[in-house]
Amino acid sequence: MSEDAGKTMGLKDRLATRSLSRRRFAGLSAGAVAAAVFGGAAMPAGAGRVVMAQDGSKEFHSAYPYEEPPTGHFNSFASTGNILQGPTSVYGDLIIEPLAMFYWESQTWEPLLATDWAFIKSGDSSATPGASPAASPASGGTGGLDGVSAVAGKAAIVAPNDADTFIVKLREGVVWEDDTPFTAKDVVDTFWCLRIMSNVVWDFIDDVQAVDDHTVTFHMSVPATVVERYVIRASNPRPSSIFGEWAQKARDLFGSGKTIDDPEGKQLLDQFNKFRPDKVIASGPYTIDIPSITGAQMTMPKNPKAWNADKALFDKIVNFNGETDTITPVVLAKEVDYATHGFAPASEKQMIAEGIRILRPPTYAGAALYMNFGKLSEAFGDEKVRQGLAHAINREQNGTVALGDSGVAVKYMAGFSDNSVPNWIDEANIGKLNQYENDADKAAALLQEAGWSKDGDKWKAPGGQDAKYELMFPAEFADYSATGADLADQLTAWGIEVTPRAITYTQYLVEADKGNFELLVTTWGSSNNPHPHFSFVVPFITRNYPIAKNNGGRGIDFPLEQETQVAGKVDIQQLITDCARGLDVEKQKSQVTTLAEVFNELLPCVPLYERYGNNAALEGVRVKAWPADDDPILKNAFYADGIPTLLMFTGKLEPV
Repeated sequence: MSEDAGKTMGLKDRLATRSLSRRRFAGLSAGAVAAAVFGGAAMPAGAGRVVMAQDGSKEFHSAYPYEEPPTGHFNSFASTGNILQGPTSVYGDLIIEPLAMFYWESQTWEPLLATDWAFIKSGDSSATPGASPAASPASGGTGGLDGVSAVAGKAAIVAPNDADTFIVKLREGVVWEDDTPFTAKDVVDTFWCLRIMSNVVWDFIDDVQAVDDHTVTFHMSVPATVVERYVIRASNPRPSSIFGEWAQKARDLFGSGKTIDDPEGKQLLDQFNKFRPDKVIASGPYTIDIPSITGAQMTMPKNPKAWNADKALFDKIVNFNGETDTITPVVLAKEVDYATHGFAPASEKQMIAEGIRILRPPTYAGAALYMNFGKLSEAFGDEKVRQGLAHAINREQNGTVALGDSGVAVKYMAGFSDNSVPNWIDEANIGKLNQYENDADKAAALLQEAGWSKDGDKWKAPGGQDAKYELMFPAEFADYSATGADLADQLTAWGIEVTPRAITYTQYLVEADKGNFELLVTTWGSSNNPHPHFSFVVPFITRNYPIAKNNGGRGIDFPLEQETQVAGKVDIQQLITDCARGLDVEKQKSQVTTLAEVFNELLPCVPLYERYGNNAALEGVRVKAWPADDDPILKNAFYADGIPTLLMFTGKLEPV
């Protein structure tokens, strides 16, 4: 195809061509791919070779992208290149284990490196929680508190108005892979390293201390239910033997009154981001065989020293590297047991035809259109323009093109999942949210109010500039690539000329943080926790200057002090903190409602669709069976509290 021909193709033609291209690459029948591989031939370009267990060991085959060393590394705090990708990957939590994991449907916890925890009044040593080894009710989030702080699964200790400390009891007898005992020091040092990275937990706490070898306290400057999630689930403890020196540097910096924005803080951040440990020390039931890491795959053998090694029933995990195009043929060859790549609708149909199950758990997040307000404030700074775009874009079409049945158009535009909106906002206030139905006339009227004008069938931004922009998205993400292509075609057809710009997935968020874009397709919402606080953090904080500075930029550069019709003048960062403030969930709901209304009016990004998984789950080859479609674990946000991860931790994922 010539370059000129490619420029003039429409969406349907480009999608068809891309589908044909993928079918040539990835659409071989499973039998044909398998025959080539097992006969000694190479996989299609970039796919590597499959691994077969020649020694009779029980293997689990996962698929998740990583960067090969030396670009890929083992500093799990760093902004980019981290091979230990934690909760988003299939395998990270099985190596660097969290304190606990969460069951989203029942709102209960599975204790792991922690056994119990509670909100208490500082100095109340009698409130130290005792052992509770079984899965237990949540003491935070959208249920479980009921107006009081609680030990995991136990009775109330103090009234929430008195609580200023979160206390955690660690599991005794746990050792790291190198035989070093796991203690409170590892947890304390982890949180000081997180402070270097401006982790949001430090908006709520101001100190963390080891009471003894197995008890840690977090003093809350802002008592909040979300502290539980940040501490117990979102901050896997790392070994002090590797990161302790950096934790001490953080204590020295912040103890001197300096901040990360001071020259000394910026220097420390830069140095810490460049730190490259030469090994992995696992706490979980698997570790990484470093010599096995190639561009195609890596092996994670059992770590027999883990306290729960007997629950993990597979002898090793083999993880295949790559994004969707690379992994699709390996899945079709039945060499992957579980993959979460957001497969193209045509690929999904092939998998089903080959007898591969498709699991559809929610992500509580999805794709959105972002704008660079630092570069394009004149064009997009008025919220009426963003509101107009929300009316102009056919979100249902965009979700279907990207993910078929798994791309569901956003309805409420509240800044967090439609699934969760009724849990936090009452019916009357839900009715006030603008649903931004697809309406070209409303869209045009809003742009004209904001100073845009039409020249024939083309829009001009305020000042008379042609409305011509570049839209960046990750090339290897099949869903986001399709999202970007459709979005570009929709807006171009409507009179805003949008040129797609696909860049490699390993670089696109770095470029986004640095502000090297005009328009951007990336995630809205959050899989981290059911509390809306975590979803609001994503556009306003993570993709914006408070966190983008970790990569040396300002991200979307959206001002966090705004004048609104629904709430007057607001400090959005303060609202985000306030919506999680306190230990009474009912009181938080009014703050969540305010933030939802602010998001709905300002639209710092334009949510397009909510993504549900179309996760490939192979049965009968290495894994005996996956949970039934109605199993509660399939309500988990699978990038947060991973389905195979929890099943392995509890001995419920059985090998053939």
